[in-house]
Amino acid sequence: RDAHAYDGVRGPRLPSFNEANVSDKPPWISKRPSLAPDQLATINTRHENRVESLQAVDDLVQGVVDTLRSAGELRNTYIFFTSDNGFYHGEHRIPKEKWRPYEEDVHMPLLVRGPGVAAGSTTRKIALNTDYLPTFTDLAGTRTPSYADGRTLGPVLNGTVTRWRSAVLLEGAAHYSPTYEGIRTIGIGSAPGRKYVEYSGGARELYNLDVDPNERTNHYSSSSPVAASLAARLRALDDCAGDACFKAENGP
Repeated sequence: RDAHAYDGVRGPRLPSFNEANVSDKPPWISKRPSLAPDQLATINTRHENRVESLQAVDDLVQGVVDTLRSAGELRNTYIFFTSDNGFYHGEHRIPKEKWRPYEEDVHMPLLVRGPGVAAGSTTRKIALNTDYLPTFTDLAGTRTPSYADGRTLGPVLNGTVTRWRSAVLLEGAAHYSPTYEGIRTIGIGSAPGRKYVEYSGGARELYNLDVDPNERTNHYSSSSPVAASLAARLRALDDCAGDACFKAENGP
């Protein structure tokens, strides 16, 4: 029903789109040619189809909100908007799909409205999909199962959070890229947010996300003390279990 609502819309054009110089990237990226005109056209068509199909989702959300408001329950209801993964539209010369460690893949939106969530507020905290179960049980006032990973986002939502995770583990099996493990940190104080990735086969990547959020310049060097520190923290995240994972995520 919305087949022509966005005729002619182009796909997003981030600074990393069809990246001009990929010589500093791992071989699976550096060997990619620039995107051809037919690939660019396919990206635009796919994006147009997606935004038009999502109008039905917007209608669904509007219907749910209207029903909650009519029932007098909207002020007593939390609504979460998020996704499980991103999708490439030509960033880093990647024409489609997912499963890579770049921000376009792993950095998801998370919007929440509900009791105690300040209107228009934003917080720079790292949330994981594993946080949703403990969050929902916490907000519902019921017991969180002992097997649940993650932590409740309740203190983040109501503004009472004190200590929180500053790093997360990234992992990917060989699919659209070589198998990899990585760590993504968030900036605290004078320390910038960074991403460090180790691929099977030996390739490495290191990015300063505060000044290079689109990951266009790989700063990895085998003699880099930053890389060594992140590699050690990556090992701690990779090998942890139970409460030790909370400690490894929180860092020093």
